[in-house]
Amino acid sequence: MEIVVPLIIGLSLIWLIGRGVPWNAKVMTIAVTLVIIVLIVLLERGGYWPEAWRRS
Repeated sequence: MEIVVPLIIGLSLIWLIGRGVPWNAKVMTIAVTLVIIVLIVLLERGGYWPEAWRRS
């Protein structure tokens, strides 16, 4: 739940901001956003994320 709620909020914001934008641009933006989120989660769980940026 810790990851799902911010993900849904972020995707909703992209959707609302992107009204009037062609479908292929929306899909590309959503795909890139998901890749960045997954990359950050993997880096954090793998121990490669800077200690100062981690939540306690």
